[in-house]
Amino acid sequence: MLSFSQMPFYDSLERFLKISVWVTLSLILSACTIAPVYSTPEQQDTRFELQFASPASRLEQIVYSELAAAFPGSSPVKNYLVEIGVASSDVSPAINNVALTGTITLTDLQSGKIIYSGTRTASASLESSPQNLASQQAANEASERAARDLAQSIRLSLIGILSAQSR
Repeated sequence: MLSFSQMPFYDSLERFLKISVWVTLSLILSACTIAPVYSTPEQQDTRFELQFASPASRLEQIVYSELAAAFPGSSPVKNYLVEIGVASSDVSPAINNVALTGTITLTDLQSGKIIYSGTRTASASLESSPQNLASQQAANEASERAARDLAQSIRLSLIGILSAQSR
């Protein structure tokens, strides 16, 4: 008995259908693009020329480096000075939470006027261990995570403040 798959016409038809499905799917997927969820194309090109103050602690250094990466300035002339102070709760292995408070001061460098002054907070949890060294390392890692979260909160605040200023 002869089946459809043994007939040359149906073999070529099946091959044509498979190829056309792959071509169609590749054309559909090539039209997809990836873009940030919380921004528009106009915001992506916005550059704020920010100058950052010098850090006074390791946690401030993490916050400043995260912000410097988020606001890459290409111009040697800076418009705003950002000063951040980071205060932490007791970073101890006995406490299972690290809380950071960041004070932000944004100053217009041309007029010397303070545009914004405020605070942001961030926290990170940690799990203590019976080993003192492991517990201290967990506390340090949690405080660094909290500093990165604090930097993101400050970044979003700065974008909002500076976007309102540029209008």
